[in-house]
Amino acid sequence: MTRYLARHAVCIVAVAPLMAGLELGRRIYATNDDARFAVLAQDVLSHGFRLFPDLNGVPYYNKPALLAWLIALASWPAGAVSQLTAALPSAVAGVGLAFVVYALGRGMFGADAGRYAALVAVATQGFFLQARLPLPDMLMTLFITTALWHFWRMTRSDAHAAHWVGFYGFTAAAFWTKGPAGFLPLAVVLGWALVNRRDAGWRRLRVLRGLALLVVLVGPWWLFALRADSAAVRDTVVVDQLLWYLPVSLTLKSVALVLVQAIRCARGEDAERRDVRALLVWVAVTFVVVGASRQQRLRYYLPLVPPAALLIGWWLASAVPKRREAARMPWRVYAALVLLLVAATAGTLLANGRLPRDAAVSLPASLGELLVLAGALGAMLLALAWGVRFGRIGRAFAVAWVGSAIFVAGAYHWEVGRFNVANDYPRVSERMRPVLREASVVATWGLPALAFSFYFDRPVVAVETSADLDRVMSGKPAVAIMTEGELARQDHDPLEVLMSDRLALRAISLVRKDVAKRL
Repeated sequence: MTRYLARHAVCIVAVAPLMAGLELGRRIYATNDDARFAVLAQDVLSHGFRLFPDLNGVPYYNKPALLAWLIALASWPAGAVSQLTAALPSAVAGVGLAFVVYALGRGMFGADAGRYAALVAVATQGFFLQARLPLPDMLMTLFITTALWHFWRMTRSDAHAAHWVGFYGFTAAAFWTKGPAGFLPLAVVLGWALVNRRDAGWRRLRVLRGLALLVVLVGPWWLFALRADSAAVRDTVVVDQLLWYLPVSLTLKSVALVLVQAIRCARGEDAERRDVRALLVWVAVTFVVVGASRQQRLRYYLPLVPPAALLIGWWLASAVPKRREAARMPWRVYAALVLLLVAATAGTLLANGRLPRDAAVSLPASLGELLVLAGALGAMLLALAWGVRFGRIGRAFAVAWVGSAIFVAGAYHWEVGRFNVANDYPRVSERMRPVLREASVVATWGLPALAFSFYFDRPVVAVETSADLDRVMSGKPAVAIMTEGELARQDHDPLEVLMSDRLALRAISLVRKDVAKRL
């Protein structure tokens, strides 16, 4: 048995770092969101550890800075933050997430289910992309999943006292990663308690003691923030946290098959059914909490990957072999669920009434690319269907996983190449750098300031109106990077174009006040 478990562990050890590390550091950080924590880490390296590092010269109160501190730590040996070191904490968190999913799946449904679940998780598009970005979502998902693993252990008859500390401690760590969004485990546990009202396991939560510990762990951030700038913190809490808040991955093709079986098998009081029910509650609560928020980002749904992967692992290891007849349902039911999930994802993408400007960058650009992706996807679906039909899950899953990994890795490889060409901030920044040496202020209009700030390694001011531009450029050596559309609308103060280029699929210009013409 030990050798059997060791073989599973070796499989995860080999695969998880590969899926988290392929082409790590290649992607350019071309949005404010992508560059934000890298810029914060640059400030930490420059000025030392601070609870509230500066973002473009202003203390950052929107979220705790744990990720920025970790990026700074990873960048410290080199002395500077790079695309690679900025992504390292997310990649390491992704590897850790794979092992936590494996441990939770093995504890719930056995070693096979744990292995399937971990491998499914690392082959999703959400995992693959977020492991390569300096965003807090992967790290928060790791802490949320670890907290809920401790919660699951708390509900067992052999629970140890340390598990309640682990649950509340990792929930606090999730908060330190992304603010109140990290409290998701509390909502999941509340949903579980409502569904399992007659189960005495919830009494092991030690609610009063646990909440007191949580307050002690997260309270310092609030206290120091309120002491530093109460008005800024109040605006942050109301606007950026309370009012702010479908996985797009290959799990989409399998989750429709799994949800039907999971819902049918969730009734009952044996251990397996209780655990399936707990995973369904996890999925439902996460989907409702995130889906009901005012603002939508696909990465907000990353915490759905672990429970969805665990349900798929259970289905492959237990539901299909043991309940062959239950697994044979009309394909029109599965097709309807897939169409529903596709429609929900499309609705998320079109929430703003239009597709993103760079949507074409994500589409296959050649027949060869299209054939490779279609072949990988087809192999995955056919292998999965064959394995379910004939009960050869082990071999079928191996083929399906390879197809899934090729699809995800191949799609990312080609997409990031086109993305970097369209958003070549390093090239444009190097070209502009000699002109910026004489400028005390750099501004942007219509372009992400933090992306330029990261590659210039200096503060960059975002402006949105002509009045803002006049204020920034008056009385000091200043330059502005503007889109051609914004430049064409400037009809009062003359601007001298120092340089023109293309960036983010638009024409841009580097300008300054034309003093000679004004005289």
